[in-house]
Amino acid sequence: MQRPRTSLGVKILGVISLVTCLVFLGLFAANYSWKQEITIHQIDRMGLRVSELLSMAIDGPMRRGDNPGTHEQFRLVADLFMDIRVHLTDFRGNITYSTEPDVLRRDLLDLYDSPEIRDMLDLGIREGRDSGTLLELRGRPYYLRVQSIANAPECYHCHGASQPILGALFEFQDMHEDFAQLRTMQMYGGLLALGGLAVLLTCVLFYLRVRLLDRISNLSRVSQAIRHGNYTEDFSVQGADEISELGQNLSSMVQRLKTAEKYAAIGEFSTYIAHEIRNPLFAIGGFANTLVRSPGMDETSQKKIQIILSESKRLDDILRTFINFSRPLELTMSSVRIDALVSETIVSLGASLQAANVDLRMEPFPSVSAIVTDPEMVQQCLKNLVKNSLSTMPSGGELRISLQEDEDSVFLTVADNGDGLPSDVLEHPFNPFTSLELAMTRKIMIDLGGELNLESGTESGTLATLRLPKALAVRPEHHEPALK
Repeated sequence: MQRPRTSLGVKILGVISLVTCLVFLGLFAANYSWKQEITIHQIDRMGLRVSELLSMAIDGPMRRGDNPGTHEQFRLVADLFMDIRVHLTDFRGNITYSTEPDVLRRDLLDLYDSPEIRDMLDLGIREGRDSGTLLELRGRPYYLRVQSIANAPECYHCHGASQPILGALFEFQDMHEDFAQLRTMQMYGGLLALGGLAVLLTCVLFYLRVRLLDRISNLSRVSQAIRHGNYTEDFSVQGADEISELGQNLSSMVQRLKTAEKYAAIGEFSTYIAHEIRNPLFAIGGFANTLVRSPGMDETSQKKIQIILSESKRLDDILRTFINFSRPLELTMSSVRIDALVSETIVSLGASLQAANVDLRMEPFPSVSAIVTDPEMVQQCLKNLVKNSLSTMPSGGELRISLQEDEDSVFLTVADNGDGLPSDVLEHPFNPFTSLELAMTRKIMIDLGGELNLESGTESGTLATLRLPKALAVRPEHHEPALK
């Protein structure tokens, strides 16, 4: 069963939104916990200071046995700190002094029946350890600080020396308002963070939508249109990043696909033409060969028959070139010195150049690196360009050939001072029906991974440049040749 199609935009936006929300919740929970711990730590420090101050205040009257003075100190604490309850117990847990006079002489655990308080009472009286904790009493949060009261020599006159711990000081601080303020701050912080999250998500999703998803959707739409044969669509994407580069590469691939389909149509047409024409052409050539060897043929008739044979051969060569143009090239790659290959080709063209009254000027070739290419195909391209230049110089002229290289390629240039390409060729210079040599040269260069650049004008002549890559592999991208 085929899975339902899910938009890439939905996936990306969903994942980003989910991850962002999870990160926000994690940060909010951590911030919530950290604020609460900091608040409790501050309360614990404040409670410890209050306990120390209270101990210092009641220490003097207690050591003197001044009970009224001690009660007065607790009363002052009750007046100063409305949110704090303080109880001083003896070693049995009975309340001896308190900020609430009505609880005196009562057992502390009768007032606060809590396991936490019972444990802290045991720690303070039996082990002499101070402690603090957050607990809930009667539906309200309290912070309890317990300080043990050791039996000092100064107290022996009242309490004797048998008990090492006289009692414990219990300080209950009401945390209701503090926690309400803490929750309010946490709520405001959460709302502020939520607003920031919304703004962040909106900006990120909008940016992704405009700069990524919409552009990808456009590429997908164009690819579907081209898939159905609509080659008028364009992959061009605005920008200067990987997506725009992808669009340019896809556009180049579509152009090559259109060219390939055109070549395929030309191939089918050429095959049909070759089949329909070459058979009667073969018969014409055969009969002409028979006639030219016939005895008694006068000289005028022989010349006419020779013309028939020559034109038949020329027509057969054109048909063969069309057939070769429509077929895939069979490349034989090898390491080649282009300067030596060009020199060898020029030597073979010497007679044709002399007959056309063309002055050849070869610029001194630099010491170029050997490249991997098909030498026969390169020679054919050079011959085609020279032949094209000769066609633009019917009265003779000057032909210049130069060779250069850079890090990746070798450039072979053929320039003339002729009349330029005809107007019908200039409009479609690489159409095999207007210039078979140029079309074949371009096809060879594409298959070799290079390119043909062409410039032509009536005053400047024609300048053709072959770019041959030094690498063995044919490059996947190809740019349309420039024509000026």
